[in-house]
Amino acid sequence: MHQKTVKMASISPIIRYERLSKGLVPISIRITVNRRKCNISLGHRIKAKDWDDEKKKVKKSHPNSVRLNNIIQNYISKIDNYILEQEAQNDIINFVEIKEKVFNKECSSNTLKGYALNYLEELFIAKKYSQHGSSVAQVNKLILFYGDYAKFSAITINSIQKFKGVLKSKYNLSERSIVNHLIALRTICNKAIRDGLMNKNKYPFGGDGIIIRVPSSVKVGLNLEEIKLLEGVEIKPFTTKWHSRNAFLLSFYFAGARISDVIRIKWSDIVDERLQYIMGKNRKVSSIKITSKAKTILSQYKANKDKDEMYVLPELNKLYINTENAIYKKIRFATKKYNTWLKRLAEEVGIEKKVTCHIARHSFGNISGDKIPIQMLQKLYRHSDITTTINYQQSFINKDTDDALELVVGDNKDE
Repeated sequence: MHQKTVKMASISPIIRYERLSKGLVPISIRITVNRRKCNISLGHRIKAKDWDDEKKKVKKSHPNSVRLNNIIQNYISKIDNYILEQEAQNDIINFVEIKEKVFNKECSSNTLKGYALNYLEELFIAKKYSQHGSSVAQVNKLILFYGDYAKFSAITINSIQKFKGVLKSKYNLSERSIVNHLIALRTICNKAIRDGLMNKNKYPFGGDGIIIRVPSSVKVGLNLEEIKLLEGVEIKPFTTKWHSRNAFLLSFYFAGARISDVIRIKWSDIVDERLQYIMGKNRKVSSIKITSKAKTILSQYKANKDKDEMYVLPELNKLYINTENAIYKKIRFATKKYNTWLKRLAEEVGIEKKVTCHIARHSFGNISGDKIPIQMLQKLYRHSDITTTINYQQSFINKDTDDALELVVGDNKDE
């Protein structure tokens, strides 16, 4: 018996020494395709001394050597036939399909549904809870549209166009939300190609396929007068409404810090009148001055510090299960709660713009406008690339265009 080599793949029987159990090692078939490897167990174990590694066969010292070698050869022949058929059709060599067709092993991950659910599980295991949370709804819509048993061959340019139509008509999603769903589908397809589940020649994105373009969004922040309205309104202390306003202002005072980072602020993060913390989104270390206005709000929570509470805001101090996933869920719930109260508060003080926790970040960008050099804004926003800062800030820099417009259509005095 020898290693079988075909045009695109190699097939070789092996024993898995790393799987040694009770003195026995499993016999497997190793398939290699374009440097991608897959080991499929035959379900038989032997002693390592009964394996001829040079000839790739069971030695005669094993009482069932003839039978086992015939089983190995039979599987190699079936895999060889499958690969030749795929090559003839210029189709992908699918490891999962080999397991199902050759070895009669059920592999739900061969379907779009199974693979997409595995993708969600991988995100969760990797502790990417925010990405996992947003991906769940996207994956559920994908599964509902394509069905429980759809293969990756069902993902075509035409089907994606129909999927976009369903997202618009049935779910009434915005263009940006639709793009997010397509990005999730593209990510799953890219992973499936790497894992040998999808033919890269039938990839439906890019080139002559679906081009995903992120639509420009209009960022609207509060102006200084509107910020002052929120600062000056009288609110009963230690109510949810009071915490919501304070969280918004702290986000603004800390150069548009994300609300998730504001909720995570610990008393131990305050050192020498500076806030020093690790940003939750990209794990960057950030250090920012605590201004007098921020200091005033923080001082109002000093009673919590005296009680040995870990966090400044109360949300996470009430958390009994202190895991990253529990923290993520609590922050998500708190953000929704704060947004509800900020909407009511905006109506009370006469602010007609939408006010949410994230608008605090936009407000800092709006008020800074073109007053602060872009390089300094990059530091304040903690962006890795200045291009990100430029793209973010361009919604708030209007002076040059305003002056140019005024020159043409402004009030012109007779000369």
